[in-house]
Amino acid sequence: MQLKNTIVLAVAAFFMAVSCISSDKSVGDNLIPDNQGLLVKAAEFPLPVQLKSSQPLQSLSTTEFTFGAIRTREHGLVEFSTAANICPNMSGWNLGKDIQIKEVYFLSNVSQVFVPDNQQKGIPQSITLHRTHKVIDTTTVYNNTFTEADYDSEPLNLGEAIYLGGDSLKVYLKKSFAEELFTATQQERDTLPLFIKRFKGILIKSSVPEEGVYGGRQNFMEYGTGTIYISVNFQPTWAEGLVRKDTIFAVNFGSEMCLNISTYESKGNQTDAPGQLMNIEGAAGIKPYISKEDLKHAIDTWKSKEGLEGKNIIIAKGSLIFPFEIPENMDMTKYPATMYPCNREFDSTYNGNIFYPVADVNMPGFNVGTINRSLKEYRMDIPSIIQDFVSKDASELDDLTHNLWIMPTKSETNSYYGNITYNIDMNTYFLGTINGPAAERHPTLQIVYSVMEE
Repeated sequence: MQLKNTIVLAVAAFFMAVSCISSDKSVGDNLIPDNQGLLVKAAEFPLPVQLKSSQPLQSLSTTEFTFGAIRTREHGLVEFSTAANICPNMSGWNLGKDIQIKEVYFLSNVSQVFVPDNQQKGIPQSITLHRTHKVIDTTTVYNNTFTEADYDSEPLNLGEAIYLGGDSLKVYLKKSFAEELFTATQQERDTLPLFIKRFKGILIKSSVPEEGVYGGRQNFMEYGTGTIYISVNFQPTWAEGLVRKDTIFAVNFGSEMCLNISTYESKGNQTDAPGQLMNIEGAAGIKPYISKEDLKHAIDTWKSKEGLEGKNIIIAKGSLIFPFEIPENMDMTKYPATMYPCNREFDSTYNGNIFYPVADVNMPGFNVGTINRSLKEYRMDIPSIIQDFVSKDASELDDLTHNLWIMPTKSETNSYYGNITYNIDMNTYFLGTINGPAAERHPTLQIVYSVMEE
């Protein structure tokens, strides 16, 4: 027992001795250069915002088609249509001889619809299909690169097709269309690109709400679900004495990609000086826009006011804040779930300038513009872009990289690796109202920065 007490006392004495050791936190202070001291500060100032059309927007898609029309009091009429190449679902097909067409129809699943008013989900829309005059490929990348001159004005419809917003779309077509397809040469039957080159594709359009009538519907079909079915009776020729045979021949709507086309009357609502509210649209409609000249001027004014000209400023965090007010009816379903600054880059694949989210969207822990209903704001972190505006001369800022559009985005999670990527939502039409520069809670830029003292 005495030995045990001795050990306890010895251990206690050791820890008492250790606890009495003092640490001099100034040790090494003289080794830090005088010009390397950091001052960490925060700043917030109004964000210069305009409203500007986001046309032309890339709208080639391998995931969905969209068609329909919506008229709003704020933005007027927006129309959606989709064009895609057609091709048989197999090459080298042979239907013998003396082919007789029984019926032809287009059928596709409708995956979802968007309506500005839920009571309009079942409104009637007249749907027409038209032959296109050109192949859909990477040269037709933008929503406005397909015009009336690129398709036949005469519909392929056999009678009127009324769509009421259900889960499928079916349109009966003229037999003459199928008869033309069966004139394909053996080489065109064996080589699908040759078939596409000759027969091109189909455009799907919708009727529009009458002038003065507001509302409408945008419809979505998953890519690959659209098919033209041709019911035929023919004489087989691959053996003697065979009786005539009935079959259904399928032609795919969509080969590799489709082009979602959209037109907008809202371009007249563009303004350099929005007021207390900004009405925003999805797809290629009008968006909050920040010009590099305006943002550079705002940042240089702040630097001058704080006496920071010529200083080496390091941006730790740079956030764009876009407030909004909850609508009286509490309906936030029309607002985009995520918005993020996007700029244009030249893409050699499409030989055009394409919108992409600013690269900071992929940084872990950054705010990516997810709607916050509690704080009533969208918050977007873009420190690398803000660093450019702080550090670079105005002549070093370029139109593609530093002009910013605030655009709806959507995320995709890789099922194998679990990583998340963000892309522009090119097709969904949103209707939202956010606060403008004249509002009490206006868009702001918040930064956290350090100054390298000399």
